[in-house]
Amino acid sequence: MEAKDHKIPQFAVIKQYLEQQINTQQWAPGRRIPTEQSLADTFSVSRMTARRAVQELADRGILTRTQGSGTYVAEKSQSIPNLPIKDVVAVAKAEHSHKHKIISADAVQITSDIAKLMGLQTDTLVFQLTVVHLYVDRPIQWQKIWVNRSMAPALLKQKLDKVDPNDYLDWLCRPQKTDYQLKAVLPTASQRLQLMLSQQDTLNCMQLSRRHWSADAVFSFSIMLHPAESYYLGDELKEVQ
Repeated sequence: MEAKDHKIPQFAVIKQYLEQQINTQQWAPGRRIPTEQSLADTFSVSRMTARRAVQELADRGILTRTQGSGTYVAEKSQSIPNLPIKDVVAVAKAEHSHKHKIISADAVQITSDIAKLMGLQTDTLVFQLTVVHLYVDRPIQWQKIWVNRSMAPALLKQKLDKVDPNDYLDWLCRPQKTDYQLKAVLPTASQRLQLMLSQQDTLNCMQLSRRHWSADAVFSFSIMLHPAESYYLGDELKEVQ
């Protein structure tokens, strides 16, 4: 039986080319790569074929895609220990003890800082919500959410006083990728008031920033504040037998 020639698919050829440019440092982190149409013309393929090559590298974190801007070589990140994060809201929901209070819900012009994080143009209108989550009647989390209006146009028409906005957003558009940042911060006076922190309570709060992605676009960005004593990283240590 004669051996058959196994031709490499064209999208794989484009992937090899892109990876070679990155691995040999011809393209530095942060550099914008050629457009899908440019790659399609260079390799004499359809734009769909070029898109598949680019998307597969983006899915692996080698490239990052920004809506309305382009595709870039991803910044190299240091290896970070993987530690579980205690989700106090999920615990409250599992115990059927969760409540939430909507402080505000509006369409607002996005600031330049949030625009960069969401890959949107400055002054774009987005939905902005402020929510306080409670365990029974005790506040356990303050949350501000920015949502891409084009991906959740009916958000403000929902009965948000009855439905946790996070549950609605997860139902509407299940995140395909999520990234986090955690740091200690001093809460503002209004945040302390909404979390019912007294002067005797610890001044520090843990701030968790979370960005949900759908395909190559940021769906929502959240900042969540927790009283430090109710929040920790890692597994709960058990008594040694």
